[in-house]
Amino acid sequence: MKRLDRETIKTELEKPNGSTLLANDPKIDKAALLDETAALYIEEGIGSSLLVRMLKSRMYMLRLSMYPGILPAVRGYLRSDSPKLRRNSAQLLAKLSRDAADAELLIDCLGNEDTRFVRPSLLLALGTIGGEDARKALDEYTPAPPADETEEKHYQAECEALRLARVTCMKHEKHDFIGLDRVYEIELSAPDRLSEQLKEELEELDFPVSSVRRASLSVKTRDYLGLFNARCFSEALFPIARGVSLKPETVAQLSKAFMLRFMKATHGGTPPYRYRIEIEGDMDGRTEYKHAVRDLIDDDEIVNAPSDYEIELRIVAAGNASRLYLKLYTVPDERFFYRLETVPASMNPATAASMLRFAMDHLTSNARVIDPCCGSGTLLFERGLLSPCASLTGVDIAHNAIDAARTNAAAAAKRGIKQAKFICNDILRFESKRPYDELICNLPFGNRVGTHSSCERLYEGLLDRLPQLVRRDGIAILYTMEFTLLKNLIRTRPYLEILKQERTEAGGLTPMIFILKIH
Repeated sequence: MKRLDRETIKTELEKPNGSTLLANDPKIDKAALLDETAALYIEEGIGSSLLVRMLKSRMYMLRLSMYPGILPAVRGYLRSDSPKLRRNSAQLLAKLSRDAADAELLIDCLGNEDTRFVRPSLLLALGTIGGEDARKALDEYTPAPPADETEEKHYQAECEALRLARVTCMKHEKHDFIGLDRVYEIELSAPDRLSEQLKEELEELDFPVSSVRRASLSVKTRDYLGLFNARCFSEALFPIARGVSLKPETVAQLSKAFMLRFMKATHGGTPPYRYRIEIEGDMDGRTEYKHAVRDLIDDDEIVNAPSDYEIELRIVAAGNASRLYLKLYTVPDERFFYRLETVPASMNPATAASMLRFAMDHLTSNARVIDPCCGSGTLLFERGLLSPCASLTGVDIAHNAIDAARTNAAAAAKRGIKQAKFICNDILRFESKRPYDELICNLPFGNRVGTHSSCERLYEGLLDRLPQLVRRDGIAILYTMEFTLLKNLIRTRPYLEILKQERTEAGGLTPMIFILKIH
């Protein structure tokens, strides 16, 4: 990983979209980048936009909050001569401070702010800090009307920020889930073409399954919490309506009635309830549409709070029609408890669980398992949760991947998965005292990690080494987008037999699962 010095960071930040390029560059040591940029910001007021971008990660937010001198610098720069620095510093204060005394500072800055595009950030920060002074100031604040059409966009942004700030500043009651009041239909999403694996898992748990589709299925149950004993779904949605008009009036009427009745029947406490709106599918003018639906829903009992929500209204657009769903956030999903850290191209854990269930007939009890490109360890941990394993060994050439996997292993060990170990090495050079029973791997795709040519070298080398890594009659489970390359390489190796294969979907890509037997 590259570590950039301060002069290099300053040079890069001066380039167009410099902060975006630095924040998104996978080759840069992000922790070191944060530290150096924080020092630049404190000493020279440089790098505020990069810090704002990096603080989207909670890990970096916590790291920066402990940096000596950061909060005094943030407070000082709220009075800078640079409007952009004032705006970014307000956003940083909202992330780093929960000191009610900062409300007084923000109120004073807001009263003296003469630049339109800065005020929304000051308002949002004031709402986040909260307290009686903040609530009073927000209730009394009225955005100045636009002087001309060039100010209209900033005026609208200020009005929206004021609305969000007032919602954030409200005294929000925590609503605890007390159970479903009746049998509900619940739609569970599965990886594409792997819904049968989810169906089998749910039937083992005595859930009646209906309407099995390529990437989802439905159950009817009152046992919402019990569903989370299944691992092969990524989310659970409560259908509100299907095939209804996309007109905001229709969507708002149906959704509001369902959300209010559902929350009152299944949660303790009293309104207001907090929700956000999420739109899937093709739609122009999403922001305007969300605002139109929101304005028809919001009242004293239910309020749109996209930064502090309990439920999500999911609108799936298809032409002029829509499907409407409620997604619940008051029940935490703790199925993937080990997943504290990830790396780029980390596998979705529900996909990993489904892939292993797809291969279940070929897995053995108390197996010794190796993952030669383990990343943060997702596949190995899911293998350990599926059935008992004698050992789980992860190998990866990237130090940051092994560091993430070891952090996750510590969390997994607290819940009984104690047999996982991780080694930083090139699998083409890795030596084991005896072969493993199973090899499982999310291979690099080439379009996200590495290149096609680097994948070709890795795939050839790995297939050549399978007889040394895996015992005779053992199996290899491989997942890759480079399926044509892999299939052609398998055909030239008579000691490999394809037992089973299936195409699926991941993030817009269509990788394939191969189950191989080693002869």
